[in-house]
Amino acid sequence: FGTKRPEVQILSLRPGKKAPISIYRSLFLLSILIMLRGKLIMREYKSFYKTVSGNEGQKCYYPTRLDTYGCGCAHNCKYCYAKSLLDYRGFWNPSEPSVADIGKIERKIETLPQGTVLRLGGMTDCFQPCERKYRVTYNTIKLLNKHKIHYLIVTKSDLVAEDEYIAVMDKNLAHIQITVTSTDDKLASTYEFATPPSKRIAAIEKLELLGFDVQIRLSPFISEFLDFEILNNIHCHKAIVEFLRINPFIKSTFTSIDFAKYTHRENGYYHLKLKDKISLLSQIKSFEEISVCEDCTEAYEYWKNNVNYNKNDCCNLRLKAPEKKYDFDYIGNSELLKSAKTAFISSNDASDNALEVSKKWAFDMAKKQRCVISGFQSKIEKEVLDVLQNHNGKAIMVLANSIFKKCPEKYCEAIKEKRLLIISYFDDQQIQITRQTAEMRNKKVIELCDDITVGYVKPGGMTEKLINDAKKHITVLNEKKEAEDYG
Repeated sequence: FGTKRPEVQILSLRPGKKAPISIYRSLFLLSILIMLRGKLIMREYKSFYKTVSGNEGQKCYYPTRLDTYGCGCAHNCKYCYAKSLLDYRGFWNPSEPSVADIGKIERKIETLPQGTVLRLGGMTDCFQPCERKYRVTYNTIKLLNKHKIHYLIVTKSDLVAEDEYIAVMDKNLAHIQITVTSTDDKLASTYEFATPPSKRIAAIEKLELLGFDVQIRLSPFISEFLDFEILNNIHCHKAIVEFLRINPFIKSTFTSIDFAKYTHRENGYYHLKLKDKISLLSQIKSFEEISVCEDCTEAYEYWKNNVNYNKNDCCNLRLKAPEKKYDFDYIGNSELLKSAKTAFISSNDASDNALEVSKKWAFDMAKKQRCVISGFQSKIEKEVLDVLQNHNGKAIMVLANSIFKKCPEKYCEAIKEKRLLIISYFDDQQIQITRQTAEMRNKKVIELCDDITVGYVKPGGMTEKLINDAKKHITVLNEKKEAEDYG
């Protein structure tokens, strides 16, 4: 503590000897300093809940934000509006963001009516790196699920698509917008310190594949930073766009672009003119549902009436549980159900030659682009699926248990390329495959197909009974035939 008094420095005393009063005073002060240091390490973010008013509040359908972290963001983006508002006041600390108290968050959530929509990540990113340590966002999501509160996640992190968060998010309550500002990882790293865009795009496609309400958020949308061929090949059907707006702070820190065309001033910022925005937006072509988030009144009305997929909600959230199109759950391309389909079924314990003949048949099916439907459970069926996968064939896999919580990595490429559909008629409780569920599954395979090919029939087995009851054309592969090279 800067004192030279010996009794302060000597803390080890002989038994029975009283400590000088200054030692106790020093220990007390030391404990205070330790507590203060703890506060500096994890400062509490007290302004975690706010409803935005003014121009933004009037135009935004979801103006209420819940920020799990505040007063700084590790991404520290040079174009950040929150940073431009807080930095000059000394409230911006990207290296040590403040952390909201989960107990206070819970008490606030308990007061909200079911169906409320909260924006997670209004001022700072709720999935910035410190989330791995403090997990406030994870625990907040659990509370929101419990109270049936919708949450709109806006993030530049791929953490939201990690398995732990996928498992906790409710598909009927979670709405996810992952921001991409550039398709060039190296370029993006010069003005934002977030997850590389390529990983964010992979996270978007993963969440899309799993059926979440996910969008790519182009915010700010800066056309010169984007390769539109890459952008228009992203596997996601929803996109939301927000054009860059600048103020003196952003102009001084974000020097990567030419601001000459930002001549329209409104609501304290400089913007592109509407005609320039319309021209730039025309380069985005592949998304089925596009919306524009807008600050300027004239442009806001234009997007609402001419562009936005949902005129009543520029965020275009899926607030109602999606109606089931089919009587089964599925992952992948449901359009395959409309194509001609050959069922492939086979018993186990087949000879090696029967296996090779079946693989040759699968290669022919892939070459002809004939869709094959099966449970793909027996050894031969699995080998047939491998051949179809490796040769760009089309397949429908019918499960004998509940749908995958996470799509296995080995199927992801085929699903992205719309060559695979995985379906299940069983609810989430049916984890195990039983003889009964396998029989039910096989009947569905026969019901959905146009004709049947059999790899191997074990006398007296389930496959023999199945084909005897089937009333469709059946071809049994001749296992005595020499298997040819199928590439």
